[in-house]
Amino acid sequence: MKSSAVLSVGCTLVMTLAAIESNAEKIPTTVETLVIYGSQSDQWKLTRQSIVNTPADFSPGARLDPAELLMAIPGVQVDSRTNYAQDTRISLRGFGARSAFGVRGIDLLVDGIPMSTPDGQGQLSSVMLDTVTSAQVLRGPLASLYGNSSGGVISLQTAAPGQSQLSVAGTGGDQGLERYQVQGDFRHGDIALRGQFADTRVDGDRPHSAAEREQGALQLFYNIADDLDLRIKHEQSDDPLLEDPLGLTPEQWRVDPWQKNALAETYNTRKSIKHRQTSISLREQGGTTRWQTSLWQGERDITQYLGFSGDGISGSGGVVDLARDFAGGSATITRSAAFFSMPLELSVGAEVARMEDRRRGYVNNLGIAGDLRRDETGDVTSRDVYSLVQLNPLAPLTVYTGVRRTWLDVDVDDYFIVPGNPDDSGARDYREHSYAFGGNYQLDNQWEIFASTGRGYETPTLTEMAYSANATGLNIQLQAAINRQHQWGLQYQQENRLHVSLTQFMIDTENEIVVDQSVNGRTSFRNAAETEREGVELFARISLSDQWKLQASAQSMQADYSAGQWDGKQLPGVAREQYQLGVEWLPLRNKWLQLNLTAQQRSRIFTADNNQVAAPGFHTLDFSVQGEYVMQSWGIDWWLKLANLSDENYVGSVVVNQSNGRAFEPALGRNFSGSVKITHRF
Repeated sequence: MKSSAVLSVGCTLVMTLAAIESNAEKIPTTVETLVIYGSQSDQWKLTRQSIVNTPADFSPGARLDPAELLMAIPGVQVDSRTNYAQDTRISLRGFGARSAFGVRGIDLLVDGIPMSTPDGQGQLSSVMLDTVTSAQVLRGPLASLYGNSSGGVISLQTAAPGQSQLSVAGTGGDQGLERYQVQGDFRHGDIALRGQFADTRVDGDRPHSAAEREQGALQLFYNIADDLDLRIKHEQSDDPLLEDPLGLTPEQWRVDPWQKNALAETYNTRKSIKHRQTSISLREQGGTTRWQTSLWQGERDITQYLGFSGDGISGSGGVVDLARDFAGGSATITRSAAFFSMPLELSVGAEVARMEDRRRGYVNNLGIAGDLRRDETGDVTSRDVYSLVQLNPLAPLTVYTGVRRTWLDVDVDDYFIVPGNPDDSGARDYREHSYAFGGNYQLDNQWEIFASTGRGYETPTLTEMAYSANATGLNIQLQAAINRQHQWGLQYQQENRLHVSLTQFMIDTENEIVVDQSVNGRTSFRNAAETEREGVELFARISLSDQWKLQASAQSMQADYSAGQWDGKQLPGVAREQYQLGVEWLPLRNKWLQLNLTAQQRSRIFTADNNQVAAPGFHTLDFSVQGEYVMQSWGIDWWLKLANLSDENYVGSVVVNQSNGRAFEPALGRNFSGSVKITHRF
């Protein structure tokens, strides 16, 4: 379906659903809200250009994959892979599609605390997703005000415990999945505490794909005064063994998607991770002047054995040993005032962040670390200032404008200087700015139109600057990618019962950062000339009655190179079309029994810039049943899920521009899982 078709269908659907709503039965619901706590002012949620999912919208699951929280949010492409050694691959309107691991080009926040480093790297594998109460996705020009690599924003939020309780849960499923969780909540007056621990074991569906993970978190919530809140959080994640089954060639995948990659066993490819992070946030949210400030600090240690020896003296080895320290702080103040009798809100803020990577590389002697091949320290420091102004010249009209300035410094010191391997030290400074302006107009109590435009930027990450193709030394030739985004849309919303939005967007990017080549785990990057992305997104969330709820999204996006060697080619890693549909049925008109049916369809994805090889499109169907029972002070929550009902053989993720051809990562076939949680309230 082309963009024009989606646009036409969307307009028709908006009108039709509005008519349905006017005759629908009134259903009492809780209005969804989200406060981005910490690094940004809560006034930055000024528009409805974002989509928010709450637990009622989350897909049942073991909470090991953020895809379960992002169901039916348009613009988001989540490539779930059967490989826990590589993080879930997330892209948003094409931003981040080049990433072979982790998340690039998208700002990740948990309770307002960045999960992205100053240079734009990020991941959610260390986050305990069990207590997330909302997942917000902000798309479009406004996201650029969140800083470097903010092609979009994914913000996860937790809430303070409402009462004291203790819960234990167990999850099991195919692929030898076992997960056990204990959570304790304490509430007394203005103080609340939450402690969590989870232990996960997975055998894996492919040979050499087992995983072990232990996670723990402790949170303190303190309401110091009526409008003054304090939040302190410490979390740890220990992954002692994450086996990497490696990718397959298209030919191997067609013959047997579950076959082993011989290199995985030859070199015993695997990863271990230890992640620790502590944060503190303080917020004053009452009165005409409001402020908030946050501090965070953490360490992340990674050891990874790759699928080659890496014994070349000028290489970086086949074993990665990385110790990362990161820290930062931010502060924002917002003032409500009047400008010639027009309501005005002004927010100003600053943020400082730093990361230090101590990286070593060793020869992989068939799964044993050998001689040193890399020894360096990389530092990235960012300093940001930002401001946002909102004005209401008319009661139904809100206009806004914002700007952000970033000073980002990259410095690498090389200590492995031997004959055949010269000094690869280097430094590069980036000075960039972003801006956005736009407005919303409330046509009546339900209808709203919005439009915005802006400029954003994305600097290369420290990892992406590490190698130069066919050369040695830091890749200081990489420029920051500059994007200019434009979007407009129409929205209809009736309380929390009916929400339909239709958005059209256009994105032009100069110096797009793309994969140059990927050989034996050594990936280099370059700047493409230009790219163009344009598309249409449709979203609908409908409560048809007190028994039926529907959630759907459709996206049609054309993402192509617009100049240079690959002019006219489609960006690799990006699906041109994506559709999602979820249907929920409460046969007893309560939470004792709920049946869910979710469907997804996605078009093909090219694996490289030359568009010669593509992972075929696919469609999947999942069925789940769940229930919630409360008996005095006891509660039982359970769910059962049968995923990929048709047992379709499809590629869950691709490795972009993989020179060895092993770019396909198979998704799970038909699989079954379930969980039971018992809670005692005090």
